[in-house]
This record gives sequence, structure tokens and C-alpha cells, in this order.
Amino acid sequence: MNRCIVAMVMAFSFSAIQAADVVGQRYIDQLTRGGSVSIKQAAESMYNTGERNTEVLDVAAEVLLDRYPTSSSRDIDTLAWLCRALGNSRNSRYYSTLNEVAQSNSHRKLRKYAKKAMKEVGNSGSEQYVKGSIDIAAMRQSGQEAEPQKVAEAQPENSSGKQGLDVLREGMSMQEVIDLVGHPTATSTHQTGKAWIPFNFGGKDLARTYLLYKGKGRVVCSHDAYTSTTRVLEVIIDSAETGYP
Repeated sequence: MNRCIVAMVMAFSFSAIQAADVVGQRYIDQLTRGGSVSIKQAAESMYNTGERNTEVLDVAAEVLLDRYPTSSSRDIDTLAWLCRALGNSRNSRYYSTLNEVAQSNSHRKLRKYAKKAMKEVGNSGSEQYVKGSIDIAAMRQSGQEAEPQKVAEAQPENSSGKQGLDVLREGMSMQEVIDLVGHPTATSTHQTGKAWIPFNFGGKDLARTYLLYKGKGRVVCSHDAYTSTTRVLEVIIDSAETGYP
């Protein structure tokens, strides 16, 4: 039994690595072809899933450098999330990008997040991202990745035209799950014991929603009351899933 569980975990981990380009391309599309709301959603997901792909992070860095000089107060939250996403990558390649924002005359909130992200990535003297290395306008028009192109072969889709559960990552929003793999066969939601803790000021994990996919498995999502967002906590691949709560 233990061997079976280990094998399933290893298989899921390998599939998740292979599927990274599917998710990464989605983030790239949101960053280059979407407005402020889409960019913020992409940056939040990149932060919460711990995005490490430099092709995706380079696009985020270019969007940040392109937008911050002319940003208005309503854009600050979006740009701050880009800083957080870059910082959480722990990749020193983005130190100079974040330093430029931190030393600018931008809104103090944005400078604060840029400085915090700088500490997270560190300055190891590694090769830095250079503004203009990616042509955002060209990407927006073509809908393809900028040069050099390294688009991996698309992952196989199921009969509904959606991806399998193996593309999902911990930290994704529930809406992102549905966009990628489609609507579940059924759902089930219940409160957790944390909902009754008087001093749970962060409002973490107050409720869990189970997305059941018949013949595929289930996705366990946790609700954060502070951000009003439900995110993936666990993905269970199980061909024997009945789809019933």
C-alpha cells in the first residue's frame, strides 16, 4: 500500500513539472494581452504557486518596468503583486529590476514592496534581466512568446478540450482550476475547526471546498476570508473517483 502511495506521488510530481509550460503560457497570455485586472490575477497566482520559470518571470519583469513609470494610483496594487511574484521566485536575476522601481519616484507602497522583494531575491552578481529584452507589443499582437521561443509541446487535452488535473498547482485560485480543467462533476463545502477559533485574525482556512471530477480525482481548496479567495490546497489524482460527495 505504501509503495502505491509513493508511486502516485512521484507520478503526480513528474506530471506537474512536465505541465509547467501549460500554466506558464497562461500567465504569459494574461500578462501581455490582459488589462490591469488580468495582470494582477496572473501575478497573484504566480506568487501563490511559487512560479520559478524564468521565461514567465522575464515577462513579469518587463511588464513591471514598462508600466511603473506611468502608473496611476489604481495600478499600484497590480504592480506591487508583480514585485511580490518576482521576489518569491528567489531569483537574483531580478534584483536590478526591483532596485530600479525601489529607487524611483513611484508610489511609496510600490517602492516598499520592491525593496522587500529585493531582499528576497538577493544580489548574487548573477546576470540581470535587461529592460526591452522582451517585446511586449509584439507578443500582444502575435499571441506567441517572444524570442528566443522555447514553447514546449502542448500537453494532451481530454475530450472536453480541457487539461487534466495533473496541470494544477497548490496555490492556484479555484477559478483558475475551472478555467484549466473545467467544471467539476460535483462540489462539497464544509467549515473547518479554524472557523471557530476566536483569534484567527488572518481568516485562514475557514472552509474547504472539494471539487470532484469523476474518473479523475478531486481538488481540495481552502478559503481565505481575508482575501475572499479560495485556493488549491491539495490535488488528489484518482481514477476511481466516483464524483459523489
